[in-house]
Amino acid sequence: MSAQELLAEIHKLPAEERRRLLDTLSREQDHQPESSRPVSEDEIERILLAKGIISEIPPLSEYSEEDEDFEPIEVPGKPLSETIIEERR
Repeated sequence: MSAQELLAEIHKLPAEERRRLLDTLSREQDHQPESSRPVSEDEIERILLAKGIISEIPPLSEYSEEDEDFEPIEVPGKPLSETIIEERR
């Protein structure tokens, strides 16, 4: 799970659970020496699970050979992102 995905999941939590998460992470940071290595995403998920802040660690997305062979479809015209930006103006 990437940092952005983790943040998105955290934003979905109710306010009280987000507050508990912030408190827990603050306490964890206070107890670690500054020279310690960075904590990986897997370690953060295990800590959150152990503390009862999350109920399960989400499974990694399945990767198949089809994903490796993915070829985007060429569509005539300008990119959709440009169309969206123009319509927002």
